[in-house]
Amino acid sequence: MMHAILLINIGSTSTKVGFFSGKGTLIKKAISHSAKDLARLHGYDVWLRFHLTTVEKILQRHKKEFEKINLIVSRGGLTKPVEGGAYSINDAMLHDLCSGKYGWHPCNVGPAIAYEIAKRFEVKAIIYDSPVADEMEPLARFSGLKEIERKAAFHVLSQKSAARKAAKELGISYEQSNLIVAHLGGGITIGAHKGGKIIDGTHGLSEGPLTPQRTGALPLEDVLSLCYSRGFSEKELRRKLFSRGGVESYLGTHDIASVELRAGKGDEEAILVLKAMGYQICKAICSMAAVLEGHIDAVVLTGNLCLSKSLIGEIRNRVSFLGPLFIYPGEDELECLARGGLAVLRGEEDLREYT
Repeated sequence: MMHAILLINIGSTSTKVGFFSGKGTLIKKAISHSAKDLARLHGYDVWLRFHLTTVEKILQRHKKEFEKINLIVSRGGLTKPVEGGAYSINDAMLHDLCSGKYGWHPCNVGPAIAYEIAKRFEVKAIIYDSPVADEMEPLARFSGLKEIERKAAFHVLSQKSAARKAAKELGISYEQSNLIVAHLGGGITIGAHKGGKIIDGTHGLSEGPLTPQRTGALPLEDVLSLCYSRGFSEKELRRKLFSRGGVESYLGTHDIASVELRAGKGDEEAILVLKAMGYQICKAICSMAAVLEGHIDAVVLTGNLCLSKSLIGEIRNRVSFLGPLFIYPGEDELECLARGGLAVLRGEEDLREYT
């Protein structure tokens, strides 16, 4: 049977739409949004309208390709922790994403967009391998404060796709491998993959290295001082840490390509900030080596920041002692969503309900 699947992936700075047919053809459209446009967006409803309008424009321009759809698959959002796999998008999921009860990220609006369009085509809307898919081991959940448990929030689609590619190159199955995988993009997460599961990793918003726009982990005493001395509201502080932090806070831009150009022209500050980001990424990678008790088949890098030669050079110099290094620039999250959707349509994978 010929299957047609519409794919939706809302990222921190982009809207991506794809179309998968039974012939294996994948049409991909990616719209990058400027910092100026994103700065005007406040609140779930505004973000939803912004990205829905972008998706609708893409559908309108490609009416022929999207004439028939059997299923819509969206990247998941920050819900309560769930197991990996496929989930129907339902009212309970949409409520949790809208409320921000489990955190905020632009990807929270993706399932709502899929749900809205699915009603028009009279088909199901699902998510697959949610970013909060939780496979963490008990020891990984300890935070240091009993009231706070560490949570899973990784680039699951991207990390698992890259891990499978590396395992194939190594001549073993993903389920047999021990890998450290770093997704390097607008957000950065580093995971320890063991036996086909991400048993620990850095939370995409509140832990790990600085990113183009996020601070990553911070010294707690200084964060407390910042909160109380400057009188930030929660909304203002979140914006400062998650949108105006990282490279943006040091250089006034989160465009790594432009930062690399500056570094290439001898800008000492740009050179140092890129080195610092690489340095922190390496520290997180090496922490996952301890999680895997030193049994590492390879270190795997993926995401758009893999296109930065200076950043990758910094990482290579510091982690090559751990073993083989595989680099897969860009990401293929749409393909991963397509594979998951196809498995559901073929009855090869169960479709679960979010409760």
